[in-house]
Amino acid sequence: MTNDTRTELQVIVLAKRLVKHCNCLVDNPNRFPKKYRFSLVNTIKDDARGILRNLYRANYLHTADPHQMQQRLDYQLEAICLCDLLLQDIEEAFDERCINENSCEYWARAVLDVKRMALSWRNSDLKKLSSL
Repeated sequence: MTNDTRTELQVIVLAKRLVKHCNCLVDNPNRFPKKYRFSLVNTIKDDARGILRNLYRANYLHTADPHQMQQRLDYQLEAICLCDLLLQDIEEAFDERCINENSCEYWARAVLDVKRMALSWRNSDLKKLSSL
C-alpha cells in the first residue's frame, strides 16, 4: 500500500481488480492445468499486468507538456491494445475449456469496462492536446 492520499483513477482501480481476477483464475490448477502454465497462463498474466502498468505510466505524465502528453496518449493506446489481446487470451481459454461460458462473459466484461474507460480517458486527453 502507498501513503499517497490522491484518489486513484477509476480505470486504474478497475485494472487492479482485473489483474487480481486474472491471477485468481489462472492460478487455479483445476481450471488451467500445468500444460497451460508457460503459455496461456503467462500470456494472460503479462497482458493484464501490462494494462495496469501502462495506465500507471500514463497517469504519471504531465498534461501541460505536449511531449509528455503524447507519451501519455501512447501509454493509453498500449493499454487499450493490451485489452484486445487479453480478450483474445480469454477466448483461447474458453476454446481450450479452461473456463466456462459464464466465466468467459464475466471476465470479458471486466476487460471491456477497463477498455471503455481507457478509451474515454484517451479521447479526453486528445481534446486537451489539440488545445495546447
